Amino acid sequence: MDVLVALFVGIMGAAMAGVWTRDIMAGTGFDAPAGLLRAREVETGDLMLWHWLAEYGTSVLLIAGSILLLAGAALADRVTLLGVGALLYTSTNSLGWALARPERRSYAIPMGIGLVGGLISALLLLG
Repeated sequence: MDVLVALFVGIMGAAMAGVWTRDIMAGTGFDAPAGLLRAREVETGDLMLWHWLAEYGTSVLLIAGSILLLAGAALADRVTLLGVGALLYTSTNSLGWALARPERRSYAIPMGIGLVGGLISALLLLG
């Protein structure tokens, strides 16, 4: 089961980093006249830096957990569980954003996969 969890969290971590990198490079959803460190979300004016740190931090934990699980490292379960916990939070939080508007509904699919897969992964790691 560790291999399945490792594959899931590795793919989710890489996908999260990929989507955010694509959106940042395209300038999607934020305004950054003063640079990326001061970028603000277009609709709310929220500072994006903290959101990006949470998303990329989650990605790093998931990818690290995947590698550690596959390597059979002693800290693998702890690191992966930390990443899965962050994934559960970011998926739940992002589902609210994705479901708020009809044009964003397609984003709910990967968020739902993150939420359900994260719950299953956590149960398998704890079991």
